[in-house]
Amino acid sequence: MSDADKTTHAAANFASIHKHPFPYMHCWDIMKDEPKWQDPKSRAFANSAGGDGFGEGRINIGDDNSVPTESGEKRPMGRDRAKALKKKANSDAGSASSSEYAWKMQELSLQKISILQEESVKKNDRFQQLVCIDEKRYEEMRSHNQALFLLEQEKVQIMREKHDSEQAEKEKQEDERILAIDLQAVTPAQRV
Repeated sequence: MSDADKTTHAAANFASIHKHPFPYMHCWDIMKDEPKWQDPKSRAFANSAGGDGFGEGRINIGDDNSVPTESGEKRPMGRDRAKALKKKANSDAGSASSSEYAWKMQELSLQKISILQEESVKKNDRFQQLVCIDEKRYEEMRSHNQALFLLEQEKVQIMREKHDSEQAEKEKQEDERILAIDLQAVTPAQRV
């Protein structure tokens, strides 16, 4: 049975099962010769017969962009293997760039530390200035309050002296009034 007969038979089976024709026939025409889509039984037979199942050691010498057409070509490199090779290449080249990166990061770190130290010194200077201003303000308020206290004491002293002098004046007036009373003219109840 040829490949065309197998393809026709498979398309007929698909159409009978799914009730519509196989929609990717154009894709199958392109990929049917790729090793991934070969019959695994024939690959197993080729391995047991001494080959690798991919054309018994034939290599495509064409450019990398060419589309493989022979059914015996090796499969292209897989994603994981390509990533591993790329990672290995980058790690060799990356060690130099990573050390350069580390050096630059260290430089930036030292610059940041020096800037933070300068800022800290400036903050301490500003704090000391604020402390001096607060101390002066406190001293001025204390002296102002002391002056107000002394003025208040003087005011209390003056008011006390005024009160005492007014009290003495009232007592003197009362004494004079009492002395001015004529005892002969008052009633006996008022004499006592």
